[in-house]
Amino acid sequence: MNSINTSSYWRQHWQLCWQTNRAYRIGQLLTFVLFVSFYLLYSLPFMQDEQQALLVTFFIRYLLEAGCFVLVSHFLLRPPLRIFYYRGFSFGAAMKFALMLVLAALLLAVVSVFISFLPALNSTDMQQIAIVNKDSAEGLQMHFSLTTLVVMMWSMHLGLYILWSLFYIGWQMRQSRKALQQEMQQARLQQLTNQLNPHFLFNALNSIRALIFEDQHKAADTVTQLAELFRVHLQAHLRPTATLQEEWLLCQHYLKIEQVRLEQRLQLKVNIADDVAQQLLPTLCLLTLLENAVKHGISPNAAPGSIEINAGRQGNRWQLVITNTVGARSDSQCTGTGLSNCRKRLQLMCGEQASITTEQHNNLYTVRLELPYAHSL
Repeated sequence: MNSINTSSYWRQHWQLCWQTNRAYRIGQLLTFVLFVSFYLLYSLPFMQDEQQALLVTFFIRYLLEAGCFVLVSHFLLRPPLRIFYYRGFSFGAAMKFALMLVLAALLLAVVSVFISFLPALNSTDMQQIAIVNKDSAEGLQMHFSLTTLVVMMWSMHLGLYILWSLFYIGWQMRQSRKALQQEMQQARLQQLTNQLNPHFLFNALNSIRALIFEDQHKAADTVTQLAELFRVHLQAHLRPTATLQEEWLLCQHYLKIEQVRLEQRLQLKVNIADDVAQQLLPTLCLLTLLENAVKHGISPNAAPGSIEINAGRQGNRWQLVITNTVGARSDSQCTGTGLSNCRKRLQLMCGEQASITTEQHNNLYTVRLELPYAHSL
């Protein structure tokens, strides 16, 4: 059993070595820069003003050491950190990782000493460099033995690897918290989207019920339109967001059903700019607003009414404006559920960057959605 677990662990270990994202790669690049900068600053007090060539040589050495530091942290330390983080830390896991930290620091210390033995970098060998105390009249010189040098490099690298591990765990916790918030947001969006289904079905069936007594052939045609509408609807509501173009295609099926029932009483004018067709908004949001416009604005009145849809970009934002005529008061009780639902989903999707406002002026009722314009779509 232990051999199976060990085999599974190392298989997962090496799989994780090749799984990276952009944020992690940027973090490792920053680690590389900080490593080189740290050791350069550490070496400056030991350099004389006339030793510029030696400083360049040390810089080349630190570039090589920084590369080794990043590679060891990526291949040796990152996979177990991720595995232990998601499986849960235990005393045994902590001891294993502590051993890996010690081995990683020792490995890099040995590599650092080996690099100083290279002919081109031999002048950076700390065993051959004397540290002169300028304040001493006689001058104090210190030489490091190989053992002392390895222990010193090991302790410094161990501290850096511990610091790297703490930063990585902190970053991983932040990513996990962010992913959890996104999942909760998506779940809430989906929940609010699903709440629209009974409301939508009730309105659609009411439309067909009214047609049955007026024209059975039209009622049959409307059932066909309803079947097509539900086919598109069932696919659409599985996603919490949709493009404006997708929303409009869905709404066209609904408006065809209402057009059969209301005939000339429903006049429609649509102006959707091409540059906002692919902008996202909560799924079924446009359909909900159009249902409200028909139910409370057009349907209660015997005189012809109109619905106007305008969508366009305004700088870094875009607007969706739905205006419908109003006349007689609707017999249907207005609970505000649909509009409240859209407002909640819009807030979950865009936060304070989006808004829904309503206004009534004379016989016109307007709903205005304002959202941030997404340039990457």
